[in-house]
Amino acid sequence: MRRKCFYLLVIVLIFLYAFDFMGIPLSGEIDEVFFERSIVFTGKVVEVQQKDDYLRLTVKPERADGAECNLKENVLLNFYGEEEHPWELLNSRISFKTKLERPSGRRNPYCFDYAKYLKSRRIGAVASVNTIETEPGSLTMRERYERKLCEKKHKFCHSLSDESRGMVMGVLFGDTSFLDEDAYDLFRKNGTAHILAVSGLHVGLIYRIYQKLAGRKKNIAALIALTFVLYTYGELSGWSPSVGRAVLMIGMSVFARFADLRYDMLTAASTVALILIGKNPYVIFGAGFQMSFLAICSIVFLKPLIPVKIPDNAAVMLSVYLGLLPYQIYQFNYISVTALAANIPVIYLAGFFVPLSAVGFIVFVFFGEIRAIESIIDAVGSMIFYINKMTSIDGHGGFDVESPPIWIVLAATLLMFFLSSETRVIIKMRGQKRLFGLYVCTIVFLSLMVQLLVYCPVSDDHVIFVDVGQGDCVHIKAGNSDVLIDGGGAADYNVGKKILKTYLLKNGTADIDLAIATHEHMDHIKGLNELSDVFNVKKLSKGLTAGTEIEIDRDIRIETLWPEQISGDNGQEENEMCSVFMIYYKGYKILVTGDLDEIGEKRMMEKYSGTDKLKADVLKIGHHGSSTSTCEEFLEIVNPVYAVIQTGKNIYGHPSPKIIEKCMKKGIMVYRNDLNGAVGFSFRKKGIICHTVTGNGE
Repeated sequence: MRRKCFYLLVIVLIFLYAFDFMGIPLSGEIDEVFFERSIVFTGKVVEVQQKDDYLRLTVKPERADGAECNLKENVLLNFYGEEEHPWELLNSRISFKTKLERPSGRRNPYCFDYAKYLKSRRIGAVASVNTIETEPGSLTMRERYERKLCEKKHKFCHSLSDESRGMVMGVLFGDTSFLDEDAYDLFRKNGTAHILAVSGLHVGLIYRIYQKLAGRKKNIAALIALTFVLYTYGELSGWSPSVGRAVLMIGMSVFARFADLRYDMLTAASTVALILIGKNPYVIFGAGFQMSFLAICSIVFLKPLIPVKIPDNAAVMLSVYLGLLPYQIYQFNYISVTALAANIPVIYLAGFFVPLSAVGFIVFVFFGEIRAIESIIDAVGSMIFYINKMTSIDGHGGFDVESPPIWIVLAATLLMFFLSSETRVIIKMRGQKRLFGLYVCTIVFLSLMVQLLVYCPVSDDHVIFVDVGQGDCVHIKAGNSDVLIDGGGAADYNVGKKILKTYLLKNGTADIDLAIATHEHMDHIKGLNELSDVFNVKKLSKGLTAGTEIEIDRDIRIETLWPEQISGDNGQEENEMCSVFMIYYKGYKILVTGDLDEIGEKRMMEKYSGTDKLKADVLKIGHHGSSTSTCEEFLEIVNPVYAVIQTGKNIYGHPSPKIIEKCMKKGIMVYRNDLNGAVGFSFRKKGIICHTVTGNGE
């Protein structure tokens, strides 16, 4: 039964991933009609999260424009109005008018898919509002209890000092939004970030307390108390996949104990996974679900191989670390060499910090704020921070790595589990070498099939117009050399660290040989500066003028066509003075115009009048498709086969419909980052091949 249930789970996962690849919805979706116009929705608030300057509400819609609606997914609503008591919105029914938007999917090859992440939480649409109206109505006893828990959690959070708030909210409730980004990044890189997320270990602690109190007797009162405590904790932690898995597995363990049945961890974990998948098939795309069940498999398969001399807690930690290592390298692009050394003292202190914080919360609920307890919590939390920093060797306790191919990650993980399984032992005892080879070949074959299913051809293209939102970024790959022209940038978002670095590591790029800025506007150069802080950028250039040539590889070079010179205090602050580059790639030409405006275009046309210098196969449309760029004469001279508009969500009206109309009249195929995600071109002897991450061209 143990192996059969596990194999059934594997088969179900294979089919679900195959269906998703073929575009077959795994569950019901919100109808397109709800995205076409603004609608007045009425729905129940099922989750409330407080952010810095707004509330994030998860709403289950019940009515649309007064009529009943059967939306199969929830709506994630960003509420920017004022609400003195946010917890009072939980389980209330609210009305709001908005136009729903579909969440953004994967924008760059092998990078984060926000839409899939939200679907794993049963959310199919996002929206923002400034006003909401609360509908009158009574609450059930359960709903009132959930709201009271939300209130106590909210007030407890704000009673904590700034130093301990992030740690306490992370270890108790899995909410890391109050933790400084640099501090959280240090925990992640040091391999200790797991203590800041609610996991099965937290729920296991509750279960161990129950076991000690109940003893070997079948105590019904203790069981009722355990059920109540687990439900309460599930509500406080937002029922994360790891908590849901742990609670269900504990329920199976208790049932097995009362029914005098044998409890098997792998069977229980596989059964729980199938239950969660049955409730929401998209849960399989959530990192929490994946890591939670990989951790269980690691304990089941690898822990028995660890010498008995090693303490049980350390053996569990070591088995989970080894089992998750291939996944974490692929998912997080980082290897921590200090993880084991850091985990020993940090987990030891966390063993005190978690129950201490829990006691602090319980005392706060019943007696209010007691400063003495908070002081102790602050002291232990500061000690964990200090040890974590010291063991990280000043933030250099590991190194970034490129993502290996997914088939290698899958094959390594599955082979690791197979080679440590009872099945492999039985096969060896019976001398069934052919069967052993069949298992290994099957694992490798399935892993290669998954590689084919998830393959994104943009990743292997020669020139890639990376999606950085409202900004420009062109990635040129030439042999062992990698060059970036522009890197995007936003006032309130670190594009270099969060988009460019991730994109490069996910697609096998370890360093950038040269980064060039067309000009000094934020949405072109800021991302390059940010990337230089966290990634190996060997050289960063700006202010290049006409005549400058850069040899990248054989038959691949970049020539600066404009401006003739840069003068004045503003330098390249004016679009007219933006650097323009022609990329020569093995006989093909790609013209990158930055934010060059019509004035600059006409002056550049005058300079190269009577030549075919501006003729190109691919044109990067100027200034994100603004109507102030790409005049008729310029488009006529360049005469491209393809045009790319690098734009994202913006308030400027980019791209202008006039620009797209101009291109269509001339038969130019137009691709846009906001519609197509990253756009890649492969230059072959037989012609140009264009790939996009999603969508189609204009």
